[in-house]
Amino acid sequence: MMTTQYLDDAIAVAERMLLAPDSPCPRDRDRLAAFVKHVRRPDRADRSQQLRAGKLIHLAKLLGALGMKTLSVSVADMTLRHMETVEADHEVYAAHIWNELGALFAEHGDLERSRLVLCRALGRARVGDGVPERGRILANLSAVSLRRRDLADAGFWADKALEEMDERSGDDPDARLTADQVQLEVARESRDIVRIKDRLQKFDRSAEHSIALKGGDHPSAIAARRALATAKFETAEGGHDAELRELEVVRLNAAAFLGATHRETIVAQAALAVAEFEAAGGSGSPLRRRRAVTLLEEAEEMAVEALGREHDQTLAIREALAHLRAVTVQTDDLPYRIDRTYTPQENDIRNAEKKRAIDAERNVIRLTAHAGASYFLPDLDVFYWQIHRALERGTYFHVILSSPWNNLAIFMQHDAQDIVDRVRASTYYRQTFLPVIDSYLALRDHFPGRIELKLTPTDISGSTLLTSDAGFFEPYITMNPLQRTRRGLSVFEHRFLSDSKYYEDSLAAFRTQWELTSTWEQFGMHEEKHKERLRALMTTQSDDRWSKS
Repeated sequence: MMTTQYLDDAIAVAERMLLAPDSPCPRDRDRLAAFVKHVRRPDRADRSQQLRAGKLIHLAKLLGALGMKTLSVSVADMTLRHMETVEADHEVYAAHIWNELGALFAEHGDLERSRLVLCRALGRARVGDGVPERGRILANLSAVSLRRRDLADAGFWADKALEEMDERSGDDPDARLTADQVQLEVARESRDIVRIKDRLQKFDRSAEHSIALKGGDHPSAIAARRALATAKFETAEGGHDAELRELEVVRLNAAAFLGATHRETIVAQAALAVAEFEAAGGSGSPLRRRRAVTLLEEAEEMAVEALGREHDQTLAIREALAHLRAVTVQTDDLPYRIDRTYTPQENDIRNAEKKRAIDAERNVIRLTAHAGASYFLPDLDVFYWQIHRALERGTYFHVILSSPWNNLAIFMQHDAQDIVDRVRASTYYRQTFLPVIDSYLALRDHFPGRIELKLTPTDISGSTLLTSDAGFFEPYITMNPLQRTRRGLSVFEHRFLSDSKYYEDSLAAFRTQWELTSTWEQFGMHEEKHKERLRALMTTQSDDRWSKS
């Protein structure tokens, strides 16, 4: 059988399964999986490249709708690799093909690849084209940026999308609905009630237009009604009973029309749970608040099952649940819960999650580390720019680092040379410690009052990053300070959320250290004493070795 025939047969079986969900053939899923496994990348010499790529994307969407996520992701990956190789030396695919593929990656929670593919689509969509593709692409970029919690980019792309659609007649109602919803969500994050109400009116009009065209049982209609009800709840004056009832109706409709495990059903239940918790208030009924937590716990379980543990929607629900638990559970009763462990092979994934946590923080970022190079040195290109943007938006950055004259220096290779001179001559001191201090002082001058670095004379045995919602801990396996910096993940790193006892313990430890450590100016005043203590420790160690021999 030809590869194209396997593709056509797979699409036919998948469409039949979706059109007749109440009368499934027991062997259909097996037949579909078998067809998909035989689907191969089209021949690069094939003249119907647009058609083939469109069919592959359509198949991946069908598989996703049927809950066959692994196969859907596999087909999407294969499609992207094929399109990239075909376009190695000339443009082949139209903007709408790239746009559809970018939207598919977003549906699977692969937001970074989605953003890159959508940017490629935008570059392919010519300004002034007779089709509204640019508006669709810009709206999708705004939605992906919002899910990545990049509010500045989300607002920018949404504004651009609406400008594009206002300049032409016959725009896509779905694209306008998406852009209006992103603007509403960005306004909600600003907590500006006047701005929220203005965006709410615009989104309400777009939602009613979309619902009239597609019907109230369409996923986009349910998502729109959920967003409307949530925004109305947040802007309501006085009681919230009407808005809560509306959210409950949205959840029930989502479950009835889309199924209990559909993404929109899960999101609607999570929105209802958070609203119910907030409506109960700090002195509200403990039973009502407990019921809200249980509702959100059920949403988290469904998200893990239907979307995957690392899907951005699952993570958002998990963080909301951690916040609710942290409020309702006594500190001593919190469990020692680890949310995720990263291995050295997952260094890039670990870095992406830490960047996401830093980007989301609006209050205080706390760091305890040996040297802090990843956060202070722009040439390493790890977390420096995330910290810079955090300081720009008014977030505070508090840092505790080890002094170069701490007791760990005795583990450096040295000869008869003075230990202090040995530290000064080391690559750690010249290429890491001094540049980190220079960077800190420059940031402090640029963002006065928002960043403070303190130094401790004791060894720090692992790095800990704390935001309001999560913590990251990486132990150091080596005692040699030269091998603790300017490297990727070499042991493992734990991520824990604010409903974990690990978070409470780490926060308490940071606050204690913060009170006992020295500011940069205090350190400078007593630096010679720290050096003398290191020399004394070195002398004691030499005397001990001599007495043994």
